Amino acid sequence: MNGFIPVENSDPLTAVRGLLRQLLESGLVDAVFVPMEVDGGVTVPALVADVDQLEHANPLVPAMSINSARVVAAMTGKQSPAALGVVLHPCELRALIELVKLQQASLENMILISMDCTGTYEWTDFTAMQRAGELSLADYLGAATRGQLHDGHELRQACQMCTQPVPEGVNIHLQLFGADMASGIPVTLDDRLAEVLNIRAVDELPTANRQAVLEPLLAQRQQTRQKELAAMQERINANGGLFDVFATCIRCYNCSTACPLCYCKTCLFCTSAFGHPPEHYLNAARRKGAMRLPADTMLFHLTRMNHMGLSCVSCGMCTSACPSDIPVGVVFSLIGGQVQESFGYHPGANLEETLPLITFQADEWVEVGERR
Repeated sequence: MNGFIPVENSDPLTAVRGLLRQLLESGLVDAVFVPMEVDGGVTVPALVADVDQLEHANPLVPAMSINSARVVAAMTGKQSPAALGVVLHPCELRALIELVKLQQASLENMILISMDCTGTYEWTDFTAMQRAGELSLADYLGAATRGQLHDGHELRQACQMCTQPVPEGVNIHLQLFGADMASGIPVTLDDRLAEVLNIRAVDELPTANRQAVLEPLLAQRQQTRQKELAAMQERINANGGLFDVFATCIRCYNCSTACPLCYCKTCLFCTSAFGHPPEHYLNAARRKGAMRLPADTMLFHLTRMNHMGLSCVSCGMCTSACPSDIPVGVVFSLIGGQVQESFGYHPGANLEETLPLITFQADEWVEVGERR
């Protein structure tokens, strides 16, 4: 159903907080997972069970400290213990769908809430801007809903090249692109929810302004994406290849920790299998003439590509987490995208679309050229 969330005094944040409050007060959910402002001017992901605490919720925050899909997976497991309302960016939503397919999360008793993603800032940059009073949410939304960037601040690299800023398959979808925030926020939601939340139906939402914003924005992001991926492909094809790309890797594992699809409880690389005895290094150096350290960095990244490249949703949190400023996300978007194209698979787009690597088809090898 289509409708509008009324906005008073040109304050969309209060309007969306009110929507979340209604969800909790109505008993539709036992708690709401949403970014929340805490002391010190910082916004962090939080599970809110007290209605009054929603006064500090900020579901429109243009930043991500983590891809929250991994937190939602931890809260639900294979069977959710409670009814949850969950606010996610589209890339977080796609990652959650992949985790459900991998049996690491559950959508049982869950109300999924998402919005047109106007882009996010690096967490440290956003926190600094908040504390310095350099970023007004109203100014940001005003610019972002018109498809423009807020002056003086650059979005995360992954957001600049994201071509999927519109969520799919959610229970509540806030349509921000092209919206006139002063009059109301266009929303598409389940009929049952609309009745409980007292949202009046309209025949259709205005689409002219939305398309006028969305089409050039997607074209710009697609152009940026192609440019970044082409540059990375050229770099990989050069003499140093992937070794040069990951040359400054310190094997801190931040990228795998930040990745929502690296779900193994115990990573192979954190076990004794890679705790080499001291003589290993000297013997390897003598055998090769020289040994790059830390060891096994390429094996680590190649193993990660093999493990989760097919499900990579290009959220870019790996790049944000890297202390060596390696564009890990661009590498995975490039190589993961090639694998996904080979299988005709779109990660996170559809819960019913099965994972190719765990789905048997009798003629699947014929499709890639092998004879019967």
